Amino acid sequence: MNIKTENLSKNYKKKDSLDVDVLRNIQLEIASGQKVALTGPSGSGKSTLVHILGLMDRPTTGNVYIDGIDCFAENDKYLCAMRKKNIGFVFQFHYLMPDFTVLENILLPVWRDRNIKIKLARSILEKIGLLHRQYHFPNELSGGEQQRAALARALINSPRIIFADEPTGNLDRVTGLDIEKLLFESAAELNSTLILVTHSQELAAKADKIIKMTDGKKMI
Repeated sequence: MNIKTENLSKNYKKKDSLDVDVLRNIQLEIASGQKVALTGPSGSGKSTLVHILGLMDRPTTGNVYIDGIDCFAENDKYLCAMRKKNIGFVFQFHYLMPDFTVLENILLPVWRDRNIKIKLARSILEKIGLLHRQYHFPNELSGGEQQRAALARALINSPRIIFADEPTGNLDRVTGLDIEKLLFESAAELNSTLILVTHSQELAAKADKIIKMTDGKKMI
């Protein structure tokens, strides 16, 4: 899926203080299947941009087009359906449910269809080397295993867009490289658009395109 924004801005109004401008007139185009890295210092607006592009938050002004559809002209039901059907998220923290097994966590996005999707879930687990952990709970996994489980959960619906917000930020170098490899391989296999937030110049260099952010603006 391709993504385009026009005059995208986000600000937060605070009582008894000036408004906080987090994003300022962002214009960008991301081609379908492209692998894009968002870089920039902390507080530059990278995560806010990802949340808006991933339809989890609405912009203050401006438009987000996905495959030509002006998404925020639609209602919340449409946005929810788009996220569920087409978008996968991987964050810096795994956000696995502690009382659910690894297999159950992966099936959460498709819980109503879990009996149909369970074969696919196990196939993904086998691919990322976690099939032997399918009945374990998150606190029984290492940090790298937890993040691999989070990636598997993001892939269960074969998303056309994958967002990864500092996916290796809490991991050691060797484990982080493993997660990076799985991300790029999964995106390539699904022909998905991959948008990842990172402070790592080494990781950013692996992307097709780098978008640098500073003070809520996209730098040329």
